[in-house]
Amino acid sequence: MNGRLGAVRALGYLLVVVFVFVGSFGAICESVTYCGVTFPQGDLAFADRVVDYVAASCVRDAYDDPEEALGPPDARSPVNTCTSGCEGCDGCSTNAVSLGFRLSVLDNRGYLIVEFVDNILVDVAGPDLFVYITNGQPCRVEISADGFSYTFVGETVGYPGAIDIAPYIGGQGQYRFVRLSDVPADEDHSECPGPSIDAIGAMGPAIQIAEGEAFGSLELQPIGELAFAFEQIATTFYIILDSSSSMGEVIDGEVKLTIAKEVIVDLLQNLPNEAIVGVRTFGGHCSTNLLASVAPIDHAALRSEIQKLTPRGATPIALALDETYEDLNEISGQKLLLLVSDGIETCKGDPVASAKALIDSGLDLRIHVVGFDISRNMPARDQLIAIAKSTGGLYFDANNSAELRQAMSIAAPFSYTVFDESGNAVFEGRIGQDGPSLPAGVYTVVIDTNPLITMSNVVVKDQATTLITVEQENGGFHAEVDN
Repeated sequence: MNGRLGAVRALGYLLVVVFVFVGSFGAICESVTYCGVTFPQGDLAFADRVVDYVAASCVRDAYDDPEEALGPPDARSPVNTCTSGCEGCDGCSTNAVSLGFRLSVLDNRGYLIVEFVDNILVDVAGPDLFVYITNGQPCRVEISADGFSYTFVGETVGYPGAIDIAPYIGGQGQYRFVRLSDVPADEDHSECPGPSIDAIGAMGPAIQIAEGEAFGSLELQPIGELAFAFEQIATTFYIILDSSSSMGEVIDGEVKLTIAKEVIVDLLQNLPNEAIVGVRTFGGHCSTNLLASVAPIDHAALRSEIQKLTPRGATPIALALDETYEDLNEISGQKLLLLVSDGIETCKGDPVASAKALIDSGLDLRIHVVGFDISRNMPARDQLIAIAKSTGGLYFDANNSAELRQAMSIAAPFSYTVFDESGNAVFEGRIGQDGPSLPAGVYTVVIDTNPLITMSNVVVKDQATTLITVEQENGGFHAEVDN
């Protein structure tokens, strides 16, 4: 594999189809009842994978394993009964995970994100989602189809607590991700403060996989050095960098702003000499600073200005986006904006509305957003995701120096859609996302270059690897399949 990657030009992409063998789920689904709730799909109804877990304050080691929230409820005895006062129903259990407590909305919120792999959450008659909470503490519940954009569907408590998603989604959609978070309360010094989660079950249908069927995973990955050059269809590159006081915090033994400056300097160094570049920072007293007007890049001068930055002040994201219009209004062609921030708007602006206003003004642009060390601040993360989504851009999490470098190098517009032989879209992916599991067969892959690349008769074989390489060529893009 490494030899083939080295042979691909540094400004290309690699579409990799890797095959693994997956057996059947085994027995046909049989309904099962836990604490008075019957799940028609049996144990397939319960969450399968931990996506992320952050504990708030005072969680003891015995109660901080997020894997304990997977699968069916097991924090009580005997199975299938839940009488008043039974073990695990009203207190701590090592077969559950605690989210911790926070004193106010200003503190970090403990949360758990899980994914349903062999079933999905949809709206059915009555409650759709059940959360088994062992200690009587309430939790906030959100759901997501893609793991990025979440919809609040209420708060619940109990063993189990029930959620009806219909009032929040209008009866539409299929959801694979659930995010549970603690609800602010008085200080709690119990062994398992905050809600203690034993299991999460969905009433939606299971996804059956036929026995002996071959499957593969599909991924779109970047090749080469750190560079915006992946998106040569853009003619202007514009960076908005958070230099507020929170960027003075330390991760990996370095100040966050120092890390960001080093990565951006490297990124700029890899831009072509003819690139048109602008850089604006925000911080101070709810103010921004145009570090470099949009113009042909002067590497030495821009590097010097970036290195002078120091973290200070508030986080006026909306103002930075508003002032972006004046910076770009007279610049023709498509523009790529990259916003890097570690926080939420703190100067009373509405950055999502400001991002939408840029599009409504007629500017040809996308905003790709990198949330830097922001996983413990869900409101800020949600706001940054909404900014990217409002312009058709991408959002990336980066929790350390290496992830920031990767996120900034792959902030490109390319997404891809996979269609089966009947023309049904079976997967929509993008760079940086894990690919799907696909049965062996023949597919069509449409790659979101400009113009689109449509690749028909992409064969997925049992126990084999198919490579699709995408490269820049003669001002456009070219793709080839190597079965």
